[in-house]
Amino acid sequence: MEGMSTKMASEQQAADGRVIGARARATRRRLLDETARFLDSNGVLELKVVDITRAIGTSPATFYQYFNDVDDAILMLAEEAGEDERALVEYFSSDWHAEDGLESALDFVDAYRRYWNANRGVLRIRNLKAEEGDRRFRAVRRRASVPMVEAMAAMVRNGIEAGRLSRSLDPFATGAAMLAMLERLLSYQVGLGRAGSSVSDLRSTLATVLHQTLAAPHLPSAGLPDRA
Repeated sequence: MEGMSTKMASEQQAADGRVIGARARATRRRLLDETARFLDSNGVLELKVVDITRAIGTSPATFYQYFNDVDDAILMLAEEAGEDERALVEYFSSDWHAEDGLESALDFVDAYRRYWNANRGVLRIRNLKAEEGDRRFRAVRRRASVPMVEAMAAMVRNGIEAGRLSRSLDPFATGAAMLAMLERLLSYQVGLGRAGSSVSDLRSTLATVLHQTLAAPHLPSAGLPDRA
């Protein structure tokens, strides 16, 4: 979980609202990174403040200088991940109905999969807490996801106006469905692998479904190029 925007870095505060200096920011960064590592390997049920602080050689008291509780730290990690998710909207700026549209869809799937794999522990907890009704996590998820859903909805809207897509499609609902598909399938990559679906199978399937749904193109007979 590396890197935050200049604005976020300049506005970092302690749990009591005090603006913190560079040394304190470095400590908080280490706490956030270790929290993300624990979420990725163990999940939220196994997450204990004492384990996080022990791993970086500090104390629980230090953790509570920067965060009110574990959820507070996870929320900050989710905000950071959301910035990376919003950046992926640029992949929808090209014309997926063009001859190289399938390649554009494949590029997006590769980028989204890298993003998901880099943040999967945080994203799973963000989505779980949002679905359980936590308003803070719902707001964070909405800020991250709506720009992407709206970008996909715009592609659907253009396809409907051009007569390529059925008017029975609701653009926003279609975009939301595509994002839900991405999140759900990438959450089960290991299980899909055990069932016989390789990484290459997953990425080509996601790219093809997205391409057909958002652009309704005439697909080439050749298969997708293999890419790591």
